[in-house]
Amino acid sequence: MLSKPKIRVLVKPLGDFYLMRFSDQLEAAVRLYGCEPELSLERVPLHNEDYVSSRQQYDATRILSRLLEFKTKDNKVIGVTLADIFVPSLNFVFGLADMSRGVALLSTARLTSFELEFGLEPSLINERVFKEVAHELGHLFGLAHCYEPSCIMSFANSIYDVDRKLPMLCSDCLSKIKGQT
Repeated sequence: MLSKPKIRVLVKPLGDFYLMRFSDQLEAAVRLYGCEPELSLERVPLHNEDYVSSRQQYDATRILSRLLEFKTKDNKVIGVTLADIFVPSLNFVFGLADMSRGVALLSTARLTSFELEFGLEPSLINERVFKEVAHELGHLFGLAHCYEPSCIMSFANSIYDVDRKLPMLCSDCLSKIKGQT
């Protein structure tokens, strides 16, 4: 009996993001869903038309649409950037996912913004990146926001919400994802 091939998740660096800094966290988040990570070293430039100068942020929905050029029927795609991103209805977002198109986006801007100012431990920064990549990937695999505050899939409105999450899916979300990947 042939086994089902693993779903590949292509991780694309956007702008000045240096993918190798968080490669362990990115790969671990992909593997959480039983998928095969494919880290691309080819950077995708951020476009000037995606930048909204009045907000000093990039429009996440526009960037997300550009990631579609890397999407195939055999993979899912997540872009990772240092740039601060937003969607029109919110001041900022840590990430954004489009489940129907199989693409997601993560910004590390607010996950690492206090790193220099407060001397945050690298392990805390690494855990934040893992949690939020895993969160966006969860959306790509059909998971909605979870009401359990400690679940990776809980909505994070602040860095405090991110830090409150455990680096794992709750039992309800885990049962929903089993068999899908």
